[in-house]
Amino acid sequence: MRNEMRNVSPTGINSVPITSGKNGNYTWGIRGLGNLVLLIGVICVICGFSSTVFANAVSVSNVRRTDIGGGLATVEFRLAQQNPFGNVSFDSVAFSDYIWVFVKFSETSGADGSWRHATLAAGGTVTPVTDNLGAFIRASDAGPAGANFTLRWNYSADSVAAINSNTRIKVAVTEMVDVPTGSFIYDAGGIGGTLYNNYGGTSAITVSATTDIPTGASAGWPNGYTGFYLAKYEISQQQYCDFLNTISSTDATSRYDAAGYNTRGYRIYYNSGSPYGSRYYTDAQNRGCAFLSWDDTCAYNSWAALRPMTEMEFEKAARGGRQGGANARTYPWGNTEPVSPTATIDGGTHSLYYANYGNIAGGEKPILVGWYLSQNYAASNPAVTGASVYGIADLAGNVWEHLVNCDWATVPLNGNGTTTWPASWPGAAAGKGLRGSNWGSDDAVSLRVSDRSNAGWANAGRSSSVGIRPARTK
Repeated sequence: MRNEMRNVSPTGINSVPITSGKNGNYTWGIRGLGNLVLLIGVICVICGFSSTVFANAVSVSNVRRTDIGGGLATVEFRLAQQNPFGNVSFDSVAFSDYIWVFVKFSETSGADGSWRHATLAAGGTVTPVTDNLGAFIRASDAGPAGANFTLRWNYSADSVAAINSNTRIKVAVTEMVDVPTGSFIYDAGGIGGTLYNNYGGTSAITVSATTDIPTGASAGWPNGYTGFYLAKYEISQQQYCDFLNTISSTDATSRYDAAGYNTRGYRIYYNSGSPYGSRYYTDAQNRGCAFLSWDDTCAYNSWAALRPMTEMEFEKAARGGRQGGANARTYPWGNTEPVSPTATIDGGTHSLYYANYGNIAGGEKPILVGWYLSQNYAASNPAVTGASVYGIADLAGNVWEHLVNCDWATVPLNGNGTTTWPASWPGAAAGKGLRGSNWGSDDAVSLRVSDRSNAGWANAGRSSSVGIRPARTK
């Protein structure tokens, strides 16, 4: 994939009264860090203000909301995407990057616990997905110069009687990749074993149909064959702050690891004296966020109307699919076993190429998400970015990623926009695990795409090496 450069990032969320259809004057703070990536997977821009902010090279500006009557309102915004994929292909199968857009609203001036997920409707320039909880915009349709888009909010469906000066809305975006439909090799080398009902047992197997699912799984279980969306980056610390600042203070307290502060790079602060909506902040905005439990993962994914990926989807996204022939690459970048030369990255000594791993004495923490994609050496040797053939970063190393394992038989539905996740997702004790290794792994073994050394991780607590990467069913 191509070299990507980004250099600015939002530093917070704010909110003030709005007037329907008019712009005000609000600037979201930014700071530059030279050639390093600054990536926030979700950003929120408040309707009624004129601003330009960047996250994962996505910018949102000129957000406006206009009541058009009949329980409907338009939500207008300008969206730009630096370095979009456009339409590219792997093994003659097309894929692209998209921007997931959803809207949150408050009827009471953004008061504690008042933010809710907006129901969208057809009629804007962007068609919502079938559950009306958001929309996908092709990144190249926005492009570096930006383009204007309109969503339609069905506020009557959200039991909102009328829009007035107390109404607030936030437009949130995150960059995702459309992983295409097609066959792929699962459990390359047969290293996954039979534990936790692993599909295929101890042998590599080609997944070539929707029916190739674990024993006992329900029809439609996400096995990676059918196309799906996956976040291009792991959740960052700023991204998680944005989540904490948009849910109730009671929920946020339970989703924040106060004990983890300043441990292994965890730099999320809490200030009880700040207004609701800005109490959580970080000075490590784009560092991968760890100290996230399974329940934290579920709450975040559901709030964003996304879901956890399955371990079969993880292998498809990391290895790539082939319509004809086998692609049994060992690592997301190929079959080259990484070595661990080091460089100073994000205030510590970390692995220089492919993946952040083996940093037991030096870095000892996650680094900036997508950092390897940002470096100039990627232009001459794209493999060292560590990205998969679909341009998805950090599927090996940095933080372990929570997911649903083959022992969970129920189809995990997309989240509903609240912090109460669907019953179709597993609990903390069974049916879930980890893939992708982490910053502290002392060798390359667990970086292998098919490694399942933690596929049955049933720990309900938080760890300095465990984070999140959301998915969504088409």
